[in-house]
Amino acid sequence: MHRTSLLVFLLFGISASLSAQIGGTAAAYSRMGFGARGIGLGNAGGAVTQEGEYHPYYNPAVLGFAETYSASATYGYLPLDRRLNFATFTGNIGPDASVGFAWINSGVSNIDGRDRDGNPTEQLSTSENLFMLSFARRFTDDLALGISLRGYLASLFAEIQNSFSLGFDFGAVYRAYSDNASALNIALAISDINAKYEWNTAPIYGQQGTTTKDALPISYKVAAAYSREKVFGMKSILIASEVQLLSKNFDGLQTVFVTENGISVARNEIVALKKSETYLKFGVMLQPIRELRLRVGIDRLGVQGVAFTEVARASTGFTIEYPIQDYLATIDYAILFEPYAPVGTSFFTFGVRF
Repeated sequence: MHRTSLLVFLLFGISASLSAQIGGTAAAYSRMGFGARGIGLGNAGGAVTQEGEYHPYYNPAVLGFAETYSASATYGYLPLDRRLNFATFTGNIGPDASVGFAWINSGVSNIDGRDRDGNPTEQLSTSENLFMLSFARRFTDDLALGISLRGYLASLFAEIQNSFSLGFDFGAVYRAYSDNASALNIALAISDINAKYEWNTAPIYGQQGTTTKDALPISYKVAAAYSREKVFGMKSILIASEVQLLSKNFDGLQTVFVTENGISVARNEIVALKKSETYLKFGVMLQPIRELRLRVGIDRLGVQGVAFTEVARASTGFTIEYPIQDYLATIDYAILFEPYAPVGTSFFTFGVRF
């Protein structure tokens, strides 16, 4: 079939390029961050519990400190025919427990399909979705634990069955110091346990088709966040940092030499390989007045497994808040500068807290 050549190119081309960096393996969109606020803060949200700044995407345990209900939707304006949109709802269900729901939608359109001779055939597209259900409980005034259930649904090609799998996140947040004006949090989180993509190419290749499983990298995070009110002329400030380790197992080839009939023969054997990459993330939020918040951040500063600035991404953004009776309407904006994109990526979030 003329379309199978494109599919082979996608599968093998992606596998070849992603083997170099873990950050671009399966479901790379799910590691871009969440919403304009999180992305504007450099995705350093693992220990952030300040009202209006936290999100369980970064660590489900932060929900344990929720005091209000919130809902928002984000539209991402991305170059290179990509899309990335978000929707979320969070709220407490008791004096010491909270829940959250989140949805991330991603995809690429206008993919130029061609046959084996290079002739145009049709325009193709992909679709990927992440659904998250989170729960957290605060066991003491300073300690909260949380868990998230992640559901990955992906569509790569019309003639291949969609991939669906479940993964889990676990997290903890401890408020190491707190008074009436400031707080210091430390946190731990593990994400994407058991998450994977699975594809069956038998509908296209028949008996030559195979089932391919591509596990997502597991994320281990250690984070800290410091917030203070009425300092340097600001209503409040927030400083957040995070160290993230991504780890993934690969199937690799190893050449071994054996002797057969006195002749040395080379053979390739499949061996399990493990690769890891470590990143630093930083973010600062300044709130000069009640209605305005400013953010700046930097994500993916390489510490191990990748050069320091090779995949680093700077971001900045702001929030405008406006009270309407018992509700607080919010408009967020963030711009993200990616290493290989021709222009910056913009995110617009519209939300409400009550």
